[in-house]
Amino acid sequence: MKSGVSEVIEQRGRRVITGSRGDEWEVECEVLPGLEGFLARELRRRLAGRVQGIVDSGRASLRFRFRGPLADLLTLRTAQAAFLVLEFAGQRPTALLGDQSLRRLLAAIEVVRGLHPPDAFAGFRFSAAGRDSPTFRRLAEALAEQTGLRHEPEGGELLIRVRPGGQGGWQALVRLSPRPLSTRHWRVRNLPGALNATIAAAMVELTQPRPQDRFLNLMCGSGTLIVERLLRCPAAEAVGCDDSEQALAAAQANLGAAGLGGRARLLLANATRTGLPASRFDAICVDPPYGNLVGSHRQNLLLYPALLREAARLAVPGAALIVVTHELRLLESCLRESPDWELERSVRVFQGGQRPALYLLRRGDDHPRPSPPL
Repeated sequence: MKSGVSEVIEQRGRRVITGSRGDEWEVECEVLPGLEGFLARELRRRLAGRVQGIVDSGRASLRFRFRGPLADLLTLRTAQAAFLVLEFAGQRPTALLGDQSLRRLLAAIEVVRGLHPPDAFAGFRFSAAGRDSPTFRRLAEALAEQTGLRHEPEGGELLIRVRPGGQGGWQALVRLSPRPLSTRHWRVRNLPGALNATIAAAMVELTQPRPQDRFLNLMCGSGTLIVERLLRCPAAEAVGCDDSEQALAAAQANLGAAGLGGRARLLLANATRTGLPASRFDAICVDPPYGNLVGSHRQNLLLYPALLREAARLAVPGAALIVVTHELRLLESCLRESPDWELERSVRVFQGGQRPALYLLRRGDDHPRPSPPL
């Protein structure tokens, strides 16, 4: 921000945020390590001309200046979370307790609350070293008194991250949403091992989605990939198949919650023997079991080559197949034996205790579609 967050003023007994579409904000977006390039491209594609100075912070986040309505950042697909960033001078976090600093922090909180319905936030919490110290207790008391929100150290929806900043100062980062952006509103039904939605969004980007594409999601589970694909842009056809009726019911519920009911066809079928017509799909995505939470390595020894064969049968020449898996050696071994698929690139992602990779495979063709930049 050029000179702090927009001011909060009193008008007829209610708080009002001053500012306009021309406001410039300092923003930081968290991202799963490995997906930084996907988020940078999404920012440039969707918010062209309004995002400046994108910098990789080196801590699984991108920092940039943003001009325009902050609500536009709440629709990012490959970001885990988005934060307003405030800089404070001072050697200690007590700098935030000063009158001017506290006003700036309160103004930022009001800006964030203004993006959501009045009941979206009931409490706030800190993410900071020493958050139980007397300094943070005093800060919590001041914020509770001024905002009317409760200090809920474990469950507060309004997250405030405090950390050392540059040149010996401090930073306060206020999350723009009550939940992480990766926690999609449409996910009303879940299954064990469900794919992280930001990874699904990155997989969709690797297909270079077009409205004329016929899209297939093998082993669709609760429908994360289908939803992310249809939210990205329309498709001529979208099909998901799974051999579990429970999974298909969850996928149907999630499609409905996303406002996509009727836009995809769900098929009860084994992913290695779908019964679908050959040479039909331009883009195929699959999130097969890794062999830990779901399935086993022994089962995967048979499953993975069979999946590649069925996907090859269903794909048109030049089609993209995107696979996410932690069974890296197994998949790469299968690819060496496969005459149908060429590996264009792979992207390693760090998610919790796992490090799966996204594989972009291409069905043999004399004129393949150019692969997307990384």
